[in-house]
Amino acid sequence: MNIIIYPPTIDWGFMKQRPQQLMQQFADHGYTVFYCNKTSSEEDIQELAPNLFLVSNHEKFVTKTLPQLRADSTCNVGVWCSWSKLAKELIQYKADWIIYDCVDEFAEWMKYEKEMVQIASAVTCTAERIYNRLKREYPNKNIELIRNAYDKNMGLHLHPSSPHPSIKKKIGYIGAWAPWVDDSLVRRLASKLIDHEIVIIGAEFGKNFTLKHLPNVTFLGQIPHEQLASHLSQMDVCIIPFKITPVTLATNPVKMYEYLATGKPVISSALPECVLAQPYVDIGKNHQEFISKVSYRLSNPGNENERKSYSLSNTWENRVNQAITLINNISH
Repeated sequence: MNIIIYPPTIDWGFMKQRPQQLMQQFADHGYTVFYCNKTSSEEDIQELAPNLFLVSNHEKFVTKTLPQLRADSTCNVGVWCSWSKLAKELIQYKADWIIYDCVDEFAEWMKYEKEMVQIASAVTCTAERIYNRLKREYPNKNIELIRNAYDKNMGLHLHPSSPHPSIKKKIGYIGAWAPWVDDSLVRRLASKLIDHEIVIIGAEFGKNFTLKHLPNVTFLGQIPHEQLASHLSQMDVCIIPFKITPVTLATNPVKMYEYLATGKPVISSALPECVLAQPYVDIGKNHQEFISKVSYRLSNPGNENERKSYSLSNTWENRVNQAITLINNISH
C-alpha cells in the first residue's frame, strides 16, 4: 500500500488550491491519501472520495491509525509537506520519503526552509524564480519544478465563451483579497471604466476589502469552489491585479489557468510566471498599461480556443504525473 500524508497546514474546506488538488490527484492515481486538517476535532476519519481520507484528530491518527497501517509489510509511507515550519514535526510519521513542496517565498517561512530541505528526500516548487534560487542554494538536492495548474473537473473549458449581452460588461477577479492585491489599481480601473462592473470573489485574507463604496464594484466574498464556473462564465475579462513584491515575483497563480480555461481574456500585472504565459495572458507593466489592456480586451477578446488549449495542456493531472515520477525515483 502506498500512503501519502499531507500534514496539518490548511483545512480541506479552506479555498481549494494546490494541496487539495494534488492530494485528490494522488488518490485518483491509486495512492491512499490522508489529508490532515489544521483545525483539530474529535471527528473520525472521513472518506472524502475513493482513496482520499480527511483526518481531523491528528494525534489519534499518528498514535493509532498509522501504526495499524504500518502493520502491513508492503506499506510505504510518504509525506508531502508545503509548510517549512513543520520540519521538526515530520519525524513522527517515520516516513519512507518526504517531499517538501515550496509554494511561496513568504519571509516568515524562509527561516525554516534550510532544515526542511535537509530532511526532505526531494524538493518541488511552483515557479521558475523559486526553482533557480533553490538550485543555487542547495546544488546537491533533487529539485523539480512542478507548477500550478487547471482542474478539469471544474468544467470551465466545456462552455463556449459568449459576449456579454449588455453594454455594461463584467471584469472579474477570483482569489483571496490579500495584501499582495493592488487595491489602488482596482480603484483606478473602476474609475476609468465606470460603465462596466468589477466583480471580486474571494475571502478577505490579511486585508479588509475597502472598495465596497465604489458604485461599479461588487464584492461577493468567498463562495463554494463548485460555484466558480457559473460566475466565471459571466465575466468578459479576468484580471490578476497584483503588486510586484518578493512574494508575487515567485507566484504561479492557479487563477491564471482557471481563467484561461474559460477562453476569456486575462490581464495580469508583470508577474514573471504570467509573463511566461504570453501571448495567452496580456501583461500590464504599470497601472496605465493594465487599464488600457483591460479596456482593449473588453471589445477585442481575441482567440478563446488558444487560451483554452494552453490551459488544457497544463492540468493537475499533468502535474501529478510529474510528482509520481519523482516519488518513484526517490522511493526505490
